[in-house]
Amino acid sequence: MTCVPHEAIDFARSFFWYTPRNKTFTVRIQIECRLTVFDDSSGSTDEYLLSVRTQTGLRSNPPSDTVDPGYDFWMIMAPEQIHIRRNHVSMYNDNPSIAPFDAFADTGRHLTRVAADRLETVVDVSRAVRSFRPIVARTRFTSANSLCGYAIEYPVKWADGDKRTDVFRVETGPVLLTDAERSKPGEPLAMNNIDWAYLDYNKFDQVRCFLERPTSVLSGATAPGAVHKGQIGTRRNPALTANDMTAIRAGFDAQLAREIGNGDLHQLLHTNHYSKIDHRPASTEIFALGQ
Repeated sequence: MTCVPHEAIDFARSFFWYTPRNKTFTVRIQIECRLTVFDDSSGSTDEYLLSVRTQTGLRSNPPSDTVDPGYDFWMIMAPEQIHIRRNHVSMYNDNPSIAPFDAFADTGRHLTRVAADRLETVVDVSRAVRSFRPIVARTRFTSANSLCGYAIEYPVKWADGDKRTDVFRVETGPVLLTDAERSKPGEPLAMNNIDWAYLDYNKFDQVRCFLERPTSVLSGATAPGAVHKGQIGTRRNPALTANDMTAIRAGFDAQLAREIGNGDLHQLLHTNHYSKIDHRPASTEIFALGQ
């Protein structure tokens, strides 16, 4: 195996943290992805840290299971503030919150870097996958002039290594993506400038990105039929027909639109779906931790 000694983030032991005001306890949150916006001409960078998913907290006061039932949420530690990204099951998540650092008594981050082997070839990656070594990766996206852009670092949680052909495939996430042409250090990224994505790649110079986009629950989208023997790919319930959708919308319009407004009705008819695929040129380094 061709390995080059290096250092990489051990995400299992990397966290950001905060202490609430007027409290003595510290909240420690494991990191899922590190996004760094860079400008090589000035040497400046901005860092964004994505937390793992959780379902606790963020309730109304007093708590109400009717008004605010539990939902998934993530935090993104950005420069000088923390973004809180919610994920409801019934609507697209256009409802982030922002908490500036001065809302807390203290905040910080703890990135644990450990010795790692950089895997130089496709064969190296495939063998590291099959050897059950912890694997992390760093993918760099640059602007057209190659001076600006962003890099993401993330644990490889799902990957294939083929023993017969010595090829690999990484399928992992979530990760944070943005626009390499428009993102610059010193210009904080808003939530709508950050893409939620999963990655799929089998080489070092390109990634296939699955970008989360809202997809109406009233669309006619359906899964294809069985692809592999013994696997069922069809939906449990058939897709809605055009007539079904027309009837449902007419019922909503007649009974609900007057009460909640067409804008809110549109939101209620959407759910999260990783629907857009984007092939992006990139430069990926893959590391195996420990032996």
